[in-house]
Amino acid sequence: MKNPPFIIDYTVQLNDISPDAKMRSWTVFNYLQDAAGKHADLLGLGLKQLRESDLSWILSRIRLQMDEFPGYGDTLRITTYPSGFDRLFAYRQFLLTSAESGKVYGRAGSAWLTLNPSNFRPVSPAKYLTGLPQWEFEGDTFFQGESLGKLSAPETALEQPVDHRISSAFIDYNRHLNNAYYAMFTEDWLGEKMQTPVRMKEIQINFNHTTGFGEHLLCSGKLSGEDFYVEGILAGEKKNAFQAKGKFEKISAD
Repeated sequence: MKNPPFIIDYTVQLNDISPDAKMRSWTVFNYLQDAAGKHADLLGLGLKQLRESDLSWILSRIRLQMDEFPGYGDTLRITTYPSGFDRLFAYRQFLLTSAESGKVYGRAGSAWLTLNPSNFRPVSPAKYLTGLPQWEFEGDTFFQGESLGKLSAPETALEQPVDHRISSAFIDYNRHLNNAYYAMFTEDWLGEKMQTPVRMKEIQINFNHTTGFGEHLLCSGKLSGEDFYVEGILAGEKKNAFQAKGKFEKISAD
């Protein structure tokens, strides 16, 4: 028998919204991360439980597609569930709806790694998480496998580098840059390029290298109509920390 999904509601706060009173696209990632963490705790797969086995969850890839964004004071309902293993990846899906009307706002799929936090080497979740609750849940699969694959950079040179120094405010429980801030840096680059507030209607982020306290992340990108590609390079090591690709729109305050 398959397990029921996890459902949690969030009220959209004042500091989550853009000038049009709709949720900022990058803040959605905070809610997805929190919902995944709370469900993992209930399943016995949370951060504290994995730490006891010298393991930690690390988000490797995530793709978000939004039809509409909730507004200030609206209640965002997130339904989430694990959706299987693929070699080193453990997948998790998300459905975002209105708690009041049931309207679908969007959907997301994510791929997670289990790592040894001392050396950041991935281990097989299907092997090391044996004996824990079944990884079988009812629900649709939105983005998984090829639809959450590798991202390729444009053939032409990237533009408009923006330097972000990683301060202590950006560092999370795993002692590196929290995944939501990569989405924020992507939205920030788009806003700098367009010289106006923007919102990402669709975005996939692939996390390629950890970013630590005090490091500098140099973000550059390329636009083609409403399509964007942004990546971040660690200034000292010249390593690609993340890639982001998707579609965006300008925000109107009218």
